[in-house]
Amino acid sequence: MKKLIAYGVLFTIFILNSGAGCSDKTTDPKPDTFPGLIGKWKLTKTGYYITKSDGTKVNDTFDTEPRGINIVYEFFDDGRLVVTDVARSTKVEIRWSLKVIKSDDKGILEGQLIQIGNEQKELAKEIGQSGDLTFQINTTPDLIFLVVDVTKMSTYPEMTLIQNFKKM
Repeated sequence: MKKLIAYGVLFTIFILNSGAGCSDKTTDPKPDTFPGLIGKWKLTKTGYYITKSDGTKVNDTFDTEPRGINIVYEFFDDGRLVVTDVARSTKVEIRWSLKVIKSDDKGILEGQLIQIGNEQKELAKEIGQSGDLTFQINTTPDLIFLVVDVTKMSTYPEMTLIQNFKKM
């Protein structure tokens, strides 16, 4: 279990810190208009939902702050996403796109958050996606819930990475 947690932390850090700088903003995709997402969000929980070969379901998630993980996403309405790892004093800018499938006045009920860049494409390929790295997204006015299937990278029949962010 400790090994799994270590892999989870490494995978999370890799996702959050990978990316290439932006150069030509005129050809970059613009996200769906959803102003509730714009701003700063702090990662508060991460981990995995696992289904073992015997069918047992395991919720292996944890709060990030007690473990020294301090990641901040800052979404801009022009499609930029600045990812800051406060603990490691690093900052990376990537691109993002949003496809809202279903929403209400409180947030996104169903959607896709797409992280765009060369490293994101490589990671997407490793987990069995084509194109850029795509998360399922749900939001409330002060929370973001991201989910992505990472079964292809695991030894379990099913494994899903979750990340929860709180509005700053």
